[in-house]
Parts: sequence; structure tokens; C-alpha cells
Amino acid sequence: MPRPANPSVLFCVAAGPRLGFGHLVRCGVLNRQIGGGHRLLLRGAPRARSTASGLGWYLLDAWPAGDDRPDLVVVDDPSREAARAAVVRARQLGVPVASIHDVGLGRVPSDLSIDGSLVQAGSRPADLQGPAFAVIDPTLRACRLARPPREPDRILIALGGGAAVVSLGPKLAARIVQLHPSATVEIAAGFSVRRRVELPPNCRWLVARWGLADALSRAQVAVVAGGMTLYEACVLGTPAVALPVVPAQKRTVRAFAAAGAVVASEAATGPRAVDRAARQAIALLADAGRAARLSRVAARLVDGRGAERVAQRLRVLAGSKGELHHAA
Repeated sequence: MPRPANPSVLFCVAAGPRLGFGHLVRCGVLNRQIGGGHRLLLRGAPRARSTASGLGWYLLDAWPAGDDRPDLVVVDDPSREAARAAVVRARQLGVPVASIHDVGLGRVPSDLSIDGSLVQAGSRPADLQGPAFAVIDPTLRACRLARPPREPDRILIALGGGAAVVSLGPKLAARIVQLHPSATVEIAAGFSVRRRVELPPNCRWLVARWGLADALSRAQVAVVAGGMTLYEACVLGTPAVALPVVPAQKRTVRAFAAAGAVVASEAATGPRAVDRAARQAIALLADAGRAARLSRVAARLVDGRGAERVAQRLRVLAGSKGELHHAA
């Protein structure tokens, strides 16, 4: 029986308020690009499962087998143990498997390793390594090409989908408008925010379940964490202050700052970090020359076609026998 034009893909993903939802969003982009259905094995709390269902995923409680087995397994989980277990199970089913990583962490022996990071841990790059393979929603590239006008003094705070949105977002917004009363601040609510705290004047919560392309395009400056939104800001050429909210993001933020693509702020550990990030964002509003330089470098560094490139390789892999050729 011939295979369908679009392969059947099973995604094994981790997500949740503490971990964030970047892995889930990234796989959603790939899933749409491949056109392979919406089957998902999720490692996460009940809230994460509810979020995934709301995004259109069909959640499985167990691995499919027999005639229902997929053509390809894609693993996106920062836990080496969980990712390795998924690879082993895919091998048992005789299904090729790809793994997605960030800064080389949690590498497992898959048929195709993907790491869109600017930096890597260890000496061996992934099979698909670097920002050319950063999985970004293609609508951001389309938005960049359309060149919508930016709104003066508008700042977007986008700290990912996890708990940092609630713990840091309102404090940062309040400090920005305190220092620069003419600023208009939006805080991307992410997926973890259920009860949104009251914000000062000129600040509002932004619910953008299907992406931040429009908000990032309109913002004169963005304050982002070190995850997917950092790459998205680069695609759109949005001048950004990068504030790492978890230790693993520090290396990425430093690398982008060293390349001249973003302004690096210190790790988000208290009031001092919030104050510094606020002042850096306001300084970017006032320095058009520096903002323009950041924008040009960032847009060259991340062109926004990574999802297309990765999806093309995944389609090829789905038609292969998936013989293991890499060590952990």
C-alpha cells in the first residue's frame, strides 16, 4: 500500500508552566509545515495537556503500534532520559526518529539531530546546526517582508509561556512606564497565565495564542527571554533586550549579544535585573542608530526559513528506514 503524500508524524514533547511551552509551539510549527496530522505524546502536567488540546493537538495516552504506527517520530524534550526513552521506543517500532535540541543539551542518538541554536555545547554539531535551522513560524518572515510600520514608544514584553510572565512581566512593565511615562507596554500573557494581575496605566496584557508576529512587528522595542521569542524578534528585525529567565538561556543571550543582534541584560534574579532591563529598553527607544544596527544584524542572523528547511529533511527521513548512525 503506497504511503500518503504527507507522512504520519508522532511528536513527543515536554511542556508546562515551569518548563515553558516553546517545545510545544516549535513542534506545532513543524507539524503545520509537514502536514502530517496532529498526534502528540506530551510529558507535562494537566494544564499543559489542556493547552495542547486548545492548540489543536490530538493527545495520545500510549504509543501507537501495528498499522497505526507513524512514519516518523519527532522528539523535542530537554530531558535526556525522557528523550532517550522515546528514541528507544521508536526503534522498537522500526520508525525513524528525529530529535530537536537547544544549545546541544540533552543530545540523544537519533537519525537526525536538529539544533537551531547559535551556540552549542560540546564539540560535535547537530546534523542540522545553527540559526538557519531555527524552527520559526513562517508567518513571521512574511510579516518582515511586508514591513509594517512600528509604533513609537511601544514596548512588547515577551518572556515565554512559563511562570516568568507572571513573576517578572508586571514588575518590568511598571518600571518602564515609571521611568518613561509616554511608553505603551504590552505583556504577552503566554500559556501559563490564568489570573492576570492589574497593570499600571499604559500597560496591558496581550493574549496572542497563535503567535506574536503582529505584536513584534508593531513594537519599537521588545524585551524577550532567551527562547523562541528571541529568534522571532530577530526574524522581524525588532530591536530587543534579552533577559534570560532560566540558567540555560544565558549562553544563548550572550551569543546573540556578541554577534551584535540584541542587547544582553543580566539574569532575572531580582529588582536590580528588572530595573536594568527597563533602562536598557528605554535607551533603545531613544537611540535610533543603535536600534537600526541591531535590527539589521538580527534579521541577517535568523532568516525565518528554518522550519521549511527542517520540514524538508523530515519528509525525506519519514521515507527512510531510519538506521541509527549517531552516538549519544
